[in-house]
Amino acid sequence: IGSPFREILRVEDEEDVSAIVIGSHGKSNIKEMFLGSVSENAIRYCKKPVLVVKR
Repeated sequence: IGSPFREILRVEDEEDVSAIVIGSHGKSNIKEMFLGSVSENAIRYCKKPVLVVKR
């Protein structure tokens, strides 16, 4: 078991997925403007479409 983001990349490569759905939540008003690092990395580096759902 690795970091959450590395596991997402591994599963994306090994499984026949059509998209990735991931949750994100803010901790305060300022932080709500930014995604978490796992969500942000998924958007940047995954080959498949990524849907980020606010908690």
